[in-house]
Order: sequence, then C-alpha cells, then structure tokens
Amino acid sequence: GNMASKCKVVKYSIHKYSSYSSNYVPENVMVDKANDQSSRWSVDSNNPPQFLTLKLEKPSIVDTIKFGKFEKTHVCNLKKFKVLGGLTDENMIELLESGLKNDHVPETFCLKNEIDGNYFPCRYIKIVPIHSWGPSFNFSIWYIELSGLDDIEVVKPCMNWYNTYREKEAIRLCLKHFRQHHYTEAYEALQK
Repeated sequence: GNMASKCKVVKYSIHKYSSYSSNYVPENVMVDKANDQSSRWSVDSNNPPQFLTLKLEKPSIVDTIKFGKFEKTHVCNLKKFKVLGGLTDENMIELLESGLKNDHVPETFCLKNEIDGNYFPCRYIKIVPIHSWGPSFNFSIWYIELSGLDDIEVVKPCMNWYNTYREKEAIRLCLKHFRQHHYTEAYEALQK
C-alpha cells in the first residue's frame, strides 16, 4: 500500500552463514561492486543447507530485497533461492521463493510482510540458495540491499500484534494436536 513510499534502505550486519570459500566472505554482499569479480559471498560447498543470515540494525517491516549482480552473466548466480525472516533466527517464516535471471541487471523482489492484513516485523533475514545457473558451480551472491520501515512508532505496534498472533497460533496448534490424539480432558481444559 502506501508503505512503499515511506520505505528506506535498512542497515544490517552479517549474523551467520553456512560457509564461504577463500576471500569470498559474506561481508562482500554489503557493498555493490558490479565490476569486481571477487566482491561476492561464495559458499565452499553446495551441500544443503547453505544460507546467509543478516541481522537488521533494528526490527523492521521489510518490504523489498534487492540483489546486485556482476557486470556480466555468471554461472554462480542464483537460479533459485528462498528468503526467510523472523524476530529471532530460530523462528522464521518463508517470505519469498524466486530466482535471478542470469544477466547483469540488479533485481528487486517484494517480500511477504503481512499476515491477515497486519504487517509483521523482522530482525533477521535469511537467504537460502537452492540452485545456481551452472549446476556444478558454487552459489554466489554479489550484493544485497534491504528496504523497509524501521520507525519504532510503526514497528512497535506490529511487534505487539505479531507476538500475540504467534501465541495464539501456538495454542491453536497445541489444541489441534490434543484433539487429533484424543486428549479430550487437556483439550477442554485449555479451551476454557
């Protein structure tokens, strides 16, 4: 909606990663150098799960993720990837599943940031490479830029809503489990 007009680039740091090879360190994704062959994060193995987790400076409602690329096509570009997000790095939901074209043009994707018409904030964004364009080549990411809202006035009520939502979801799943396993007493007690 009107959120996009208020969005700005949100700062992040590198939180965790699965691996990297030689000097292709994860921090390289923080700078956009399309003409520098070595300015990228490259994994040292394609064995799943490979991932890169970013930690946002502040909890933010993340609107888009932009992938910068090398100035020419490159076999290590991500043909398929997923993006997950959450307030903690243990509890994440899928925000996007997509892929990059194998060219030099940066691509921007909208991330899921609403549940039941309510915005939810993330503190962690996790990128999971699945396939590269060259089947036997290691995944590389050249540049990542996140855009969203980190204004505490906007984010705080969303955090409150999201935490309540997650509690309700957890209870709903427990009830479902009890019902399916015929723990009738526990189910009735909890429903009260």
